[in-house]
Amino acid sequence: MPGGPKGLTETERRRRRERIFRWLAVVHAGPLGMAVAGHPELGRRYPEGYARCPGHPSLVCRASGGVPRVCLPRRFEELAESARRGGRKRRGFEAQRIEELERCLDLLDREKPDFAPVWELTRAMLREAQGY
Repeated sequence: MPGGPKGLTETERRRRRERIFRWLAVVHAGPLGMAVAGHPELGRRYPEGYARCPGHPSLVCRASGGVPRVCLPRRFEELAESARRGGRKRRGFEAQRIEELERCLDLLDREKPDFAPVWELTRAMLREAQGY
């Protein structure tokens, strides 16, 4: 998304972050999301890549592992709702969630290296959202 955080009103910042998070939810929601992210070749492998992860030691999912095809879109939708509703106060919550997502992405990158382009794109978009 072009442009930067300079000169934006608080409402514009919230809307921009909301759009970024909703876009990320779409990218991780299914095989077509891989095409949206510019990697249609990974669409066929989405079921295997997003079927299971072992869970990160510092997160709740560690006990049972997780299902990335469910938890990633859900987390991004949660972040989008937070960005839509709040301003500076909610950014603390969002920063914490983004930090958790970074740990998830690190783990998924080690477990599923074939999806590295998608993990990197996600990291870049999260960094962009934090800039707003």
